[in-house]
Amino acid sequence: MAVAKTYVVGDGEALGSANTGKAFAKRFSISAATTGITAADVVKLMEVPANVLIQDVIVNVTTVEDSTCTIDIGDYLIADDTASDLDGYIETLDVESTGVKKTSDGLKEGSVTLGYATGEFYPTHNRYIGIVVNNTADTVVFDVTVVGINCA
Repeated sequence: MAVAKTYVVGDGEALGSANTGKAFAKRFSISAATTGITAADVVKLMEVPANVLIQDVIVNVTTVEDSTCTIDIGDYLIADDTASDLDGYIETLDVESTGVKKTSDGLKEGSVTLGYATGEFYPTHNRYIGIVVNNTADTVVFDVTVVGINCA
């Protein structure tokens, strides 16, 4: 597994305030069309500051992948890139079709609601939000918006 931020265009567009007690959203654009993404690569989106509640992760696929490809979105330890819950926010999202999917849809695996379907609170600054690409990708383009509240 390689961890890279090279597939993310920019550092994320702030869509709201990250000040204490404020809700925020940050949008990241990911493009495999220019660089290609190798299967099992982790795309590092953002480190989560201490005392932040991530409420939702939203994916908008704008250009589809031309072959079988799914992604998982979860969190990873900053110290060693170990997955804490690699699919805690979104599991096995098919990027072969356009559209919007989000954590708060109450995504399920069988009859079990996925771990972070109601949000995840981070009391310390030790994790980041990441995307694992389960298959090699070379055409998909999508935006990921992370929505949260700074509770500090």
